[in-house]
Amino acid sequence: MTDESPEARRRAFRVVSGGERPALPPGPLVYDLPPEAVQEPVYMDMPGGPRVLAPGAPPSPGTAPLEIARHLRLGEALVWWDAKAGFDLRPLAWIGGISAAVLLVASLLAPEFWDQPFADLWRPIAVLLSPMLLWLVREQFSQRAILVTDTAVLEVPRRGEPQRLQFSAVQRVRRDLLTGGVVLTGKLSKIRVPASLVDRTRAAIASQRKGALRSQAERPDDPLRFMG
Repeated sequence: MTDESPEARRRAFRVVSGGERPALPPGPLVYDLPPEAVQEPVYMDMPGGPRVLAPGAPPSPGTAPLEIARHLRLGEALVWWDAKAGFDLRPLAWIGGISAAVLLVASLLAPEFWDQPFADLWRPIAVLLSPMLLWLVREQFSQRAILVTDTAVLEVPRRGEPQRLQFSAVQRVRRDLLTGGVVLTGKLSKIRVPASLVDRTRAAIASQRKGALRSQAERPDDPLRFMG
């Protein structure tokens, strides 16, 4: 069961009321999708509903909150955005079930296992359950928003400084062990894309780089073909 609900996203990147909002540049044409054209994990009850912000881009879950939209530059067109703001608890159920099965087998084959003092018993149980803790840590670290504009990728983490990387500045693309997704590396910055946002980030980038001619020297080190 996942907790990446629209309400969790709103809490993670809520719009602050009061005061004057800075003027934003004119955005691209917005195309409202019919409900049957929308596939998970785009949520129907996000503010404004799912929208395609640029031709060929995947649907965004509504209007971008001010907290992340303010990182756009003057005249920059937002193509797609989404955020991971919750925990995917389904893998924990699998890990817990496997751990319980291992303990059951140990109990049947060696009942004396439970006769050990607690000081000796907790260590093997902690090792058995450690993947659950590691998963929770990764889910917590993965919470961030990703924006794709007509020229760049932006990362807005829950904590820390936002990062920006121009398409042309991407030098290397690799799997990211910390988030389970990918990491885009440039000369001065690094963008981490969580696993749940990888496919739509790739599609959004492809919609802006479609048909672009690039020499071999301009191509990043990208064995994953993430940048097309």
